[in-house]
Amino acid sequence: MSGLRNLRDDGDIFDSADDDADESTNKSGGVADALAWECLRAALPSDLRRRIRRGDPVAVIVQAPGAEWCGPLARVLRRDSARIHFVSRDGSSRREHDPAKGNDEVALALAGGRPVIGVSQDPQSFLPSALLSAADARISVAPPDADILRRLLRKHARGKAPTEIPNGAELALTFAETVGAFRAGASARDVVANLLRAAESKKANAGAVAADVPPLDCLPADLRRLAQDIASGVADYRAGRIPWREAPTTAVLLAGPPGAGKTTFAAVLARALGAPLVVDSCGKIFARSGDAGHLGTIARAVQDVFDAARAAAVSSGLCILSIDEFDAACPDRASMDRRGRDFWAPLVTLVLTLLENHEGVIIVAASNCGDAIDAAATRPGRLRRVDVGPPGAEALMRVLRWLLGGALSTVADTDLLAALRLAGPAATPAQAADWARDMLQAARVAGRAPALDDLLRIIAPPDERIPADRRVAAIHEAGHCVAYRVAGMQIASASIIPRGASGGETRAVGRRPEFPTRADLDAGVMILLAGRAAEEAILGAASTGAVADLAMATRALAEGHAAHGLGATLLHRSDAAASLAYDRDLRDIVEADLSRLYARSLALMRRRRADVERIAEALLARRFLTGEDVAALVAASGSRGRGPKTRGREA
Repeated sequence: MSGLRNLRDDGDIFDSADDDADESTNKSGGVADALAWECLRAALPSDLRRRIRRGDPVAVIVQAPGAEWCGPLARVLRRDSARIHFVSRDGSSRREHDPAKGNDEVALALAGGRPVIGVSQDPQSFLPSALLSAADARISVAPPDADILRRLLRKHARGKAPTEIPNGAELALTFAETVGAFRAGASARDVVANLLRAAESKKANAGAVAADVPPLDCLPADLRRLAQDIASGVADYRAGRIPWREAPTTAVLLAGPPGAGKTTFAAVLARALGAPLVVDSCGKIFARSGDAGHLGTIARAVQDVFDAARAAAVSSGLCILSIDEFDAACPDRASMDRRGRDFWAPLVTLVLTLLENHEGVIIVAASNCGDAIDAAATRPGRLRRVDVGPPGAEALMRVLRWLLGGALSTVADTDLLAALRLAGPAATPAQAADWARDMLQAARVAGRAPALDDLLRIIAPPDERIPADRRVAAIHEAGHCVAYRVAGMQIASASIIPRGASGGETRAVGRRPEFPTRADLDAGVMILLAGRAAEEAILGAASTGAVADLAMATRALAEGHAAHGLGATLLHRSDAAASLAYDRDLRDIVEADLSRLYARSLALMRRRRADVERIAEALLARRFLTGEDVAALVAASGSRGRGPKTRGREA
């Protein structure tokens, strides 16, 4: 028999003289309608129900627990649609679920003496703006509590209900999951068991990703500090010392290259906080949304992800929501044409709204393209942007040791660090995971324990180049080292280990000046040209290995003259490098500067030939030098850096 209260044959759900009368024979749509009605009735104050039943022109906003509740609530409310103007919007229709739509109907209904009820999981984003302005009451429908579940069990299950009935909010089940527990012919005890089993399964699935992740100390120092800041705020929130809105960091955007550990951070944080982890990506969200290109279904899928995280937070007190590829869900509207903005604006608006309403949910958004995200997403109060780069050799060592378990336990940290530095400063945790798999596989095939040589063969395989080519690479990188030192800069590393199209690299510590002068520009170009100049000074001829250096030097000088006002003209050109293709005068100016600065680099390499050769010989012998190694080699010759100071770049 139906569990709906006070439903007459004509379906008038508010037509009852006494809301507190005992439930009697009802006709309904089964458990789903009963669940929706009971939760709605619990949220509606008795005086408001009486006003609606009398037909008073009241405007009521009903906030649903999630998007999937909107349909069931709509069904039970529409039973009295002859007297009530009803609006239900879950964001699934881009055109119809717009606050600008339906305002005339709302105004006419109120002016005509009819109640108006609007239902949405996000009223501010989807309900008519006229209803939002005119609202006499705003109520929130909550998941079923123990009393509601007990009433449903009496009417829709066999036998006596157990004494202990779980609270629906703590179960954190969706509407469909709750209804699905009421199987045909099931006893009340079976239904309760089904509810508890579904809740446990959902909790296990939410936290499964966080079960096998590195400990907190495997994170780089900046991410470790971020995790500690979040943990501190969560501790104060859990203890009731601060409300959620005062927690210092509850939503972050991690922006950086692939494989740097952005997604892993969310799992590490969840494990550290003992919180369930909900992991999703915009690619998966779009795939689940069904109709390709239908923004309404995508918006609904996005809403469902946030609803799942909120439900987990209600159940566990806290939840970590990890969203990868965030730039796809919140693209930069400023970079779009009008058609693109019209299409994406509803989704971006929804995401921005969700970023402001997530109590109990720590949001960790990640993107490889941080600058492609809408600026409104990172304004204060939404996402705090944190740029994530390669972790460095020490953090990488901790990750690798964790990945390898007890393997390499006899290898000293200093030896392992020296090996990892051969991978270069751009090495990532994702690469470390590949190294660990390859090392363990090689050891299994050979029937022995993994060794340090296994790692060295993977990250710095034998150099197959002929000796003459290796010497050219060593002289080239040694020239960059000397130029950096003369410019007063500290070197991070120098290497002749081939990586892709590069035969070697030299990196300096620090950053480029934010506002470089002409002297900074000239010094930087000299550093770029120093590798080629060293080849000519030491070997008697330059090779083709300076292509990338020449490209960067040419672009830097073209932009200095034609865009930055560091030459003879203040005229700005938006694409100075492209102007070289047709502007002969600009080409002549840039060529003259290249020749002048190259002559200075060549003279420098000839003066410092001993330093260049000493560094080159060390590179040929060891393939990789730290900044300290280079400094010691230069100091051994008694040379000291001099010249204009600038800040770091790589060559």
